[in-house]
Amino acid sequence: MKRRRRFMNHADQVVGEFGELLKRQYGFLADPALPLWKNVERRLGEMSLDEWSLQISNMSCHNLLQSSALPPGTKKLLGLGLNYCIRAPSILSTTANTHNRMIEDVRRIYHLKDNIQGDDDYIKQLYIKSDYVFDPASEEIEEAVSNFTNAIKKEQLRRSHRKKPTRNLTRRQWELVKFFKDHDRYIIIFADKNLGPCILERRYYILRGCTEHLANETNYRQVSKEWATARINGLRRVFERWLGKYRPRTRFDEPVDYICISSAEETFLIRAKKRPDGFSKFRMTGKVHKDPFMMRPIVACCYSFMNDWSKWLDFWFQQLKHLIPSYVKDSQQVLDELKALILPPNARVFTGDANAMYNNIDTEHAITVITQWLRDLDSDGLLPYGFPLDAVLDAMKIIMRNNIFEFGDCYFLQLIGTAMGTSAAVMWATIYFAVHEKHILANHSGNLLYYKRFIDDIFGIWIGNTTNEWSSFCDDINNFGVLTWDIGDNKPSLSVDFLDLTIMIRGSKIETKTFQKKMNLYLYIPPSSAHPTGCIKGTVFGLIRRYHAQNTHRKDFIAIVRLFYLRLLNRGWERTYIRKLILEACNH
Repeated sequence: MKRRRRFMNHADQVVGEFGELLKRQYGFLADPALPLWKNVERRLGEMSLDEWSLQISNMSCHNLLQSSALPPGTKKLLGLGLNYCIRAPSILSTTANTHNRMIEDVRRIYHLKDNIQGDDDYIKQLYIKSDYVFDPASEEIEEAVSNFTNAIKKEQLRRSHRKKPTRNLTRRQWELVKFFKDHDRYIIIFADKNLGPCILERRYYILRGCTEHLANETNYRQVSKEWATARINGLRRVFERWLGKYRPRTRFDEPVDYICISSAEETFLIRAKKRPDGFSKFRMTGKVHKDPFMMRPIVACCYSFMNDWSKWLDFWFQQLKHLIPSYVKDSQQVLDELKALILPPNARVFTGDANAMYNNIDTEHAITVITQWLRDLDSDGLLPYGFPLDAVLDAMKIIMRNNIFEFGDCYFLQLIGTAMGTSAAVMWATIYFAVHEKHILANHSGNLLYYKRFIDDIFGIWIGNTTNEWSSFCDDINNFGVLTWDIGDNKPSLSVDFLDLTIMIRGSKIETKTFQKKMNLYLYIPPSSAHPTGCIKGTVFGLIRRYHAQNTHRKDFIAIVRLFYLRLLNRGWERTYIRKLILEACNH
């Protein structure tokens, strides 16, 4: 009898522990003695308002798993979006850094109030925060700041005792977060074009990275960690010599026959020199809009002295945008320029897309043509005032030939192509093909009514014949280095998609409407996210303004706004609040 009782007690303990496990995993434990409707009623009655706000109908992700099953609840977690902000368990921990920053700012302003320098000593694009620690301000100011901080902390403490912040993840979602953190089997990445989160096996992710990109011995060379470390150390010394050569001259220095950098640039670069040694990181995003999907290589170069050097180079490249006839900032510029065009009857629109532009730019060829282009501009007196030509050319050669990064425990040197991830990469690629476009526009000006390029995407209006003249144009486009374009297969037509626009010819005018990729999950931030309350208002106002500019016809504008409204409702937003924001944005 005692033995049976001991077994029953042990069985009750096991069942109880299993029940607690289920409750932690799913947030609710059904009572098998009750009917289904009663369990549902109990569950709904136990749910808090925050749990209700998490009931989002649009919860999804791109499942790129090859052989593994999708872990239960993954869509409910990743469907929140990778920008979802998790609420801190205590409001006391969220403002500690804020108080310290406020004290630092007050002391800095106090000591610099009578020593504000002119604009010539500051360039907003080139700024690294100084690590200088200011002394305390006056006794009166320090006391006022201390009293203010203590009052805020006292109020926070009072509120924290009155009501504890509730988490904005369910128990099951928290368990899944811990699961993904503790297990290397899966990896979560961004989809290309901001189309939503993707999940795939880590082994498959690594395999695709190697087979599609890093195994290409023409583009990359694997090196040892020791070699990579020595190369970075050597580059740091090269950077110091370059900075010593082109630093601002004083009246005690020997005169030089080249333009030096400004004192503001020198300050930025000296602070960049203090960056700790580290390697850029290789990663990838999923091009889920392609069938079959592909991987886009990305190199994260943040917080390295090489990228700060590249940021300086990009600053000067940006000053040359007005000298590139095909340069376009965004789709809004295209819209503004197309409005004034009157089209002939034979006008047709076309687009072109570069094949892996960054990887297929021959580095030495690009250095040669860009160097010659810059020297020609200098000879013609077209370079901006103060443009440090020699410093730019020297920096360009070093940066583009020395892109070193790591992928896991492997290290690579990029052999050809734009130095991926560096700040100057976009303008470098833009300028490179712009040199060739100078000849294209001269040879085909009679057939091109309009021609623009956004990095690796071309849009134009063709008024020549679509046979031999079009073939000649396509051949010229592809006759520059090793870079090729997908342009000849799609002949000019009456409608094309370019960036986020569908551009159509109607009579003698251009009409447009918003273009959106089919694979977009539209995972706008839900109301349960710990974002500031004004974020969704900014999203609504920004997109409504864009939709209004992009859609020629009112019916297209109304249709896309209606879709936007429904998508926000599917993300859990309250109907009346969103309607009010949209109406306010439309009337703004």
